[in-house]
Amino acid sequence: MIILLLIFLIAFFIGASLASFAGCVAWRFANNVPQTIPRSFCENCRHALCFWQLIPVVGYLLQGGRCAFCKHKIPGHETLIEIVFGLFCGKIFLLHPDSPNLLTLFLSAWLLFLAWTDALKFCVPAASLYGGGALLLLCRIDALAQKNAIDWCFFLLLFCLMRLFEQKQMFGAADTFVCLILSVLFGIQNFCFLLFLSCCLIILHYAFFHQKMLPFIPFILCSYLFFGCFFPQVINV
Repeated sequence: MIILLLIFLIAFFIGASLASFAGCVAWRFANNVPQTIPRSFCENCRHALCFWQLIPVVGYLLQGGRCAFCKHKIPGHETLIEIVFGLFCGKIFLLHPDSPNLLTLFLSAWLLFLAWTDALKFCVPAASLYGGGALLLLCRIDALAQKNAIDWCFFLLLFCLMRLFEQKQMFGAADTFVCLILSVLFGIQNFCFLLFLSCCLIILHYAFFHQKMLPFIPFILCSYLFFGCFFPQVINV
C-alpha cells in the first residue's frame, strides 16, 4: 500500500505539473507573450513568481488563492484542472505501475494543451496540433496497418462530414483533425462514444449559458477524462 501510495503521489505531481505547464504555455500563446522570457509572473501585477508559488496545487493553497504580492484572486479553475489531471494521471500509473502507458500520458497532455488554447483564443498552434498528431500516429503505426477497408471508409466519411461542418462554420479545422486522430487511435465504436458524450456536454452547456460560439476541443477533453476515469478501455491506446 505504501508503494502504491507513493506511485500515486508521484504520478499526481507529474499530471498536475503537466497541467500547470500547459496552462502557462496556453495563456502565453493566447496573449502573445514569448514562451521563454520573461519568467512566470502574476497575470495581474506582473511580479515574477517565487519557486514555491509555481508548485502545482500547493502554491495555490499556500497563497490562500490570492497573489502573495498584489492579493489579486488567482483563478480557481486552473488549480481544479491541475487536481483533475493529477488524479487522472495517478490512475493511469496505478493501472499499470510496472509499465505505465506513456503514450496515453502524452495524448492526455496534447489534448489538454489544445483544449486550453482553444478555450482561451478559439484557435490552436498549428505546430502543436499537427506535430503532436503525427507523433501519436507514428507511435501507433502498427495499429494503422491493422485497419480494414470498413475502418478506412468510416474515416473518410467522418472527414467529409466534418469538412461539411467546417463550411457551415460549425466546426474548425483543428476540431476535424483532433477527431480524426482520436478515431484512428480508439477505433470506430469507442470514438463514437467519445463524440456522443462531447455533443451532449455541448448541448447542456448551451442550455444553461446560451453561448452560441463554443470551442469544441475542451468538451472532447472532458469526455476523454470521463471515460479514462470510469471506462478506461474506451481510451486505451
